[in-house]
Amino acid sequence: MPITKKKRSKKTAGTARKTPRTTETRTRRKRRTEEEIIAELQEKIQLVRKRASIKEAKKSPAYKAAFSAVKAIDRALEVAAEEEETLMRHALAQGRKSVAEFLVGKGLHLPKANLPRGRKPQV
Repeated sequence: MPITKKKRSKKTAGTARKTPRTTETRTRRKRRTEEEIIAELQEKIQLVRKRASIKEAKKSPAYKAAFSAVKAIDRALEVAAEEEETLMRHALAQGRKSVAEFLVGKGLHLPKANLPRGRKPQV
């Protein structure tokens, strides 16, 4: 059985649009200027360069060691919390904070730490 196309009647042929276009409902598309396009592309270039520098930093042995040190401090913080050593937790948190600020400034993302809350206890 061959497939045949439906024939349109002359009455409905070419009347696909149900609502007439009016100037009130129709909005014009705003085309970007060359300067706007260039500015947007320059922003994208900066983002790509930033990602490339972060990727290079992750490969550096010094940054790898610093990242490992932050992870080791995080593990030490957990152990100190289990043993309820608040003075040690505060000392470790202070050391982690300075290294973490540097690494975050360079664009690396660090895992969230379980830092001590409240005042540092008196000795």
